[in-house]
Amino acid sequence: MKTLALSFAALILTASLASADWVLVQKVDTDGKEDTITTKIKGDQARVDMGDKMTAFMGLEGMTVLMHDQKKMMKMGIAQIKALVEMAGKAAGKPASKPVATGQKEKIGEWDTEIYTWEGSVAQGKFWVAKAFPKFAEINALNDKLGKIMGGAMAGMAPQATDFDGMPVKSVMTVMGKTVTSTLVSAKEGDLPASDFAVPEGYSEMKIPGAP
Repeated sequence: MKTLALSFAALILTASLASADWVLVQKVDTDGKEDTITTKIKGDQARVDMGDKMTAFMGLEGMTVLMHDQKKMMKMGIAQIKALVEMAGKAAGKPASKPVATGQKEKIGEWDTEIYTWEGSVAQGKFWVAKAFPKFAEINALNDKLGKIMGGAMAGMAPQATDFDGMPVKSVMTVMGKTVTSTLVSAKEGDLPASDFAVPEGYSEMKIPGAP
């Protein structure tokens, strides 16, 4: 159950909600296993494709996760998501420190960044922040809005997005013994069709064993 809770926490931390349409592509390495994560954002909806194995549809009312190999889906409301994330660690949700600027600078892809460190109750990380990223304040504010709806369950797992004065384009985080490196490959703004955020037919619903 601990692994399952961590998986859902990772999905939540990956997705950001914004008021414009965006497509974000990230390269993610989890303890040596690489994946491409594509996040599509339209208004208060987000679709996160984790390679070709899993897709999560997220909104202000909850999340639906598709497992493509099994043609199965799991639906969760906000209260259930909060409970699952809190199961990832008893300390999750406790106040954490704000990110600290190290003064170090590095170019990540096309972005000039400043490096920050952060430490929470069940995680710690290093972040490369691009202060010239377009509309970063809008994206960060709405990302935090989703976290507050879930009752602050992620407070010990990641810093508040609005604590950064830019967009984190790379991060290296250690969460419950796992190291996750995420690098932003591209970020494009444009109109996305509503069909991208519709759950396809042919998936049968399954319940999460032992879930609240």
